[in-house]
Amino acid sequence: MQLTHFAPTTNMLWKHLETSGIDPAPLFRKAGIDPALREDSRARISLDALDRLWEQAIDRLDDPCLGIRMSAYWHPSFTGALGYAWLVSSTLRTAINRAVRYIHVVSEGVNLESADSTRGFRIVIDLTDNGPTSPIFDQQYDVVLAVLMRMCRANCGEALNALEITMRHPRPNCHALFDDYFRSPLVFDADEYSMTFAINDVDRKLLTANKELALLHDGVLMKYLVEIRKGDIVQQIQSLLIDILPSGSVTDQMIAKELHLSERSLQRKLRDKGTSFRLVLESVRKMVAMQYIRNPRNSMGDIAFLLGFSEQSAFSRAFKKWTGTSPIKFRENLDI
Repeated sequence: MQLTHFAPTTNMLWKHLETSGIDPAPLFRKAGIDPALREDSRARISLDALDRLWEQAIDRLDDPCLGIRMSAYWHPSFTGALGYAWLVSSTLRTAINRAVRYIHVVSEGVNLESADSTRGFRIVIDLTDNGPTSPIFDQQYDVVLAVLMRMCRANCGEALNALEITMRHPRPNCHALFDDYFRSPLVFDADEYSMTFAINDVDRKLLTANKELALLHDGVLMKYLVEIRKGDIVQQIQSLLIDILPSGSVTDQMIAKELHLSERSLQRKLRDKGTSFRLVLESVRKMVAMQYIRNPRNSMGDIAFLLGFSEQSAFSRAFKKWTGTSPIKFRENLDI
């Protein structure tokens, strides 16, 4: 299945090319990207096409600081619902963890991990390698780091700095721009691309927090994440289950009918993917439960109904199996 990228993010490169006196349209078309897609909030482009665009831009600009300069043009709309959910998160930790969960909505080529370390709260960035014909350039990592920093400062204020930022590439000849932009200890020739923030900074309550808006955007992100992967049989089933669960008992026979498959064909396709209908159903119920439980307006009985459980007690048992705690205790400890 071809990996994709949210088309409006290319506006950052488009705007920087224009500022540099280069007409972006021919580069986009040569890469196989319709320039109009950058204005379409539902459009996605292939990672292969994105890589071709990067290759041309790097060749034309010959600028090791391209990623830093591009980040100046970031706007929440360029990262879709994730950008807006980020801005109304209750803490920076919550915002970053939201990005970890939903980053593939922006790009299936970006992977994020976050965890507490001995020094602070650490985010590790990894980009998907599309093979020898689509190399990953240092500037692609730089723009992810730079945009993340810009997003963090959008929430916490311009005075925010990281405890440490690491990059695998060597120190560039324009390293002064890196120093001026990040205002943080930088480690080049490192083992990974990462950012580490002080625990106090990531756990500070944000004045811009809005729980209802954050939950609203989470719902959009969850459904969109499933939607962009519909080419995969597992994702097709997940998408159907999200819509069908509230109707009550869901069976593999119902799903097979919706997909115009026999039950045997459905079971075989899932077996080929190393899973089963029961496991897919459980994964969807868990994913949707984690979304619904964040909203205090949803009673436990309502959530059980929306997940297709016949009784609230059945939902409670399933939730404890998934998380190790009861849904009530889980909600009490939530930070949205």
